[in-house]
Amino acid sequence: MFQHPSEFVTFKASPHLPGVELYSARLVDHAFAPHVHDGYSIGAIEAGVERFRYQGAEHLAPAGTLVMLNPDEMHTGEAEIDAGWTYQMLYIEPATLRDMAGSEAFFPDAAVHDPALAAAYQRIFRQMWSAPDDLAFISGFTRLVDAIVARYGRNARDLQQESARGRLRMAAMRRVLDCIEDRLDETLSVETLAAEAGLSVFHFVRSFAALFHVTPHQYVQARRAARAKRLLARRVTPSEAAAAAGLTDQSHLNRWFKRAYGVTPAQYQQQIGTRPQASARR
Repeated sequence: MFQHPSEFVTFKASPHLPGVELYSARLVDHAFAPHVHDGYSIGAIEAGVERFRYQGAEHLAPAGTLVMLNPDEMHTGEAEIDAGWTYQMLYIEPATLRDMAGSEAFFPDAAVHDPALAAAYQRIFRQMWSAPDDLAFISGFTRLVDAIVARYGRNARDLQQESARGRLRMAAMRRVLDCIEDRLDETLSVETLAAEAGLSVFHFVRSFAALFHVTPHQYVQARRAARAKRLLARRVTPSEAAAAAGLTDQSHLNRWFKRAYGVTPAQYQQQIGTRPQASARR
């Protein structure tokens, strides 16, 4: 699966708290293509150094760094040093974090070096991974995420309002994003998306990349992988997930899913316990 013998990626769906996935990985040669997660991505670097691109900027995350990514934000990931990097992540659906924190959270900093809190993260994460019941899991989860949100999160409603011009630009691009989601299982043309934004094709591509820091094609492929991941978590077969996400076939899904998440669709379903029955896969 991986080129380097020490590489691994493991997902685990929380049996105790819906809307939470646990993830543990060590990577050396594998590089993640631009991709998104529907929810928050909150993690800690245990060893090595990761380099990732997020919101148009390059970030380095050495051991002892907390990584905090907001929902639906495109990002990459690769090793900065030959030894690679080892890390753990929590993927949290926005509604779950909102219920816990009492408001919409926003993390202005993608990476913060905080060895003490990162060490606490790793200790509590290991306890959560093997938690025997919901009391143990939710107690650890609440304690950990509360600490991170209190120190590094902001209330989204407290953010400064965008300028009138910025709001208009975002409204136009919101139509584009909605069009992509509504027609993700179709063949999308750049002319269609540019028309939604009310721009020429070239102006649209430049404006989209300036706003979201990826090309429209990269964004669409990332959303397709994210939709497939969501469907796979609901026991949909990989071939059905590929069709619903607008990918040509299961092998196409395998390639994009591995690039985005480090595992194949079948491995992801096996790890989180949503592999369809054999009869459903025929």
